[in-house]
Amino acid sequence: MLNLNLFSTEELLALSAQDLEKNELATGLEKLKFLLDQGVVSDELDSMLGSVYAKLQLFTEAAERYSALLDRDPSRLHERFQLGMVYRELGETSKALENWDQVLSTDSNYPPVLFHKALVLLAENETKDAEDLLMQLTSTAEADNYYAERAVELINELGAIEPNPEGAELDSVH
Repeated sequence: MLNLNLFSTEELLALSAQDLEKNELATGLEKLKFLLDQGVVSDELDSMLGSVYAKLQLFTEAAERYSALLDRDPSRLHERFQLGMVYRELGETSKALENWDQVLSTDSNYPPVLFHKALVLLAENETKDAEDLLMQLTSTAEADNYYAERAVELINELGAIEPNPEGAELDSVH
């Protein structure tokens, strides 16, 4: 076991990030909790703790860390998206949608939010609104974007896209 007192906050955050990249959650969490116990207040610390807790399915703790960060810096879109994901896992759909709508008010084409909000709307039988979000996603994101690719698959499953007659002709030629 390391003597964590020998390291600076920045060093421990960097080492924790490396631990998390290697999926060594316990080792990374140990360093992060040490910093928390030392009274360190840091956006990076709260972001990493939120992520670790979410991976460990400790969603209440994840929500607390993301919320603490967002109280200090409400402009962090990725963490606001993640907080919405945590609320969805907790079954608090309205809070998830509220956080995602805040992201969309800043970046109306944020791919992860468009996709996951569409999934929630589909679960609530709001198919038309979900399809609109998926279409927006496919028309605004890069074609090789993970969420755009999943959106195309989902749109095809829903039958929301009519086959392109020109495309059909090209397919029959080749």
